[in-house]
Amino acid sequence: MKKKLLQVIGLFSAILVLSGCSNANKNPGPFPVPVSENPAVSESGETIPGETVNLTEGRTPKEIESGDVSPEQFSALSDASVKLLYQTMQDEEDPNKNILISPLSVQTALGMAELGAEGDTLKQMEKIVNGNLSREELALLVNSLAKTMQNAPDVEWNVANSLWFRDDGIIVPKEEYLNDVVSHYHSDVFKAPFDNRTLKDINGWVDTETKHMIPEIISEIPEEAYMYLINAVAFEAEWQEPYEDDQVQEGRYFTNLDGSETETTMLASKEYGYFTLEGGKGFLKPYKGGEYSFVGILPEEGQSPEEYLKKISSSGADFSKAVREAEDEEVNVLIPEFTQDYNKELSEIFKEMEMEQPFNPEQAEFYQMMEPVNQSPYQVWIGKILHKTHIEVDRKGTKAAAVTAVQMELCTAVMPVEEVKTVRLDRPFVYAVVDNATGYPVFFGVQNSMQ
Repeated sequence: MKKKLLQVIGLFSAILVLSGCSNANKNPGPFPVPVSENPAVSESGETIPGETVNLTEGRTPKEIESGDVSPEQFSALSDASVKLLYQTMQDEEDPNKNILISPLSVQTALGMAELGAEGDTLKQMEKIVNGNLSREELALLVNSLAKTMQNAPDVEWNVANSLWFRDDGIIVPKEEYLNDVVSHYHSDVFKAPFDNRTLKDINGWVDTETKHMIPEIISEIPEEAYMYLINAVAFEAEWQEPYEDDQVQEGRYFTNLDGSETETTMLASKEYGYFTLEGGKGFLKPYKGGEYSFVGILPEEGQSPEEYLKKISSSGADFSKAVREAEDEEVNVLIPEFTQDYNKELSEIFKEMEMEQPFNPEQAEFYQMMEPVNQSPYQVWIGKILHKTHIEVDRKGTKAAAVTAVQMELCTAVMPVEEVKTVRLDRPFVYAVVDNATGYPVFFGVQNSMQ
């Protein structure tokens, strides 16, 4: 019998940032998210000027059934995740550095941005971020995952999205875009002045939705910041089979990539989810309820994880299929207890993966996202993608955290005043009577004097 267990480990939070600048440029989920308490309404019910206002009410999310998705779609999304992880490793100068990313966090944040994209910008994002799936399919998949997570009875999940935009009366999000973000990702929508109170409101939202595992995502709101799209996913789970005292092995050693050894605690158990993928030996260790698992893969002897990831990312190996079809075969497992933090800026990584246009101020096409109040030209592009993660694996289970901050920059342009040309025939001049079609001078003369 084959086990089909979904590998999702962690607590994820993603944040997308739009920024404003004054330089002129060209061209103009399937689970209920409660409307948050509005911090900008007084006890009398009046709106307090200069504070955050929740605009979610009246916008209707879609209900998406899990049966609408296919294994092939998840394989495509997983393949994009493998490529992202490999490219992240490639970008590190230190080959010994530990890497931890949250593909779900990144894909959800960029998925909300895709709803405002068009043209080649959208095509590149769908290819690299979505694994050649459409933005509608991406929303369908991540929301299907979210619905499954929220309904899992034996693990603790929290999934939430929010959109925050600067209330400056110059550029505003399009109503259709806001409705799409709510409809596809069940996002709350907040209008705020982007002052110190907004900073506290955003970090407070993140702290609450990540179950206090990520208390802060931004330390300040820069003047150019214009919008934040935030995704938060919190996860905590115990092992399905708790470790007994005799399975906890203190004083064991872990051999590092550079050949050195580090003393650690190992957790020993027998599992029944085994698979191989491009020479790597993998296993699944289920969490309580059997709906989620920790997945470990050991590359062949002498092969580094980076070399292994290069192999599976270039060979077309189907990671998610291997996990879904893991054999019900006994395997002895050792898992080290570990805690890991990671911090990475991902924009150059996506460029290296040939997703360049969304970062190009001259070419990015996010015109479905914003509109100017006074019809001034504007341009929006992705400036940075900041990613921060944390994970703890011990004898009790797993909890993890991740934050992705995709900073988008927005420029409004003042229409240039064209210089008015002036020609004063108040001194000697040349003149002609011409044929407009050919430019031929029917009459051609010089006027040197008016005497």
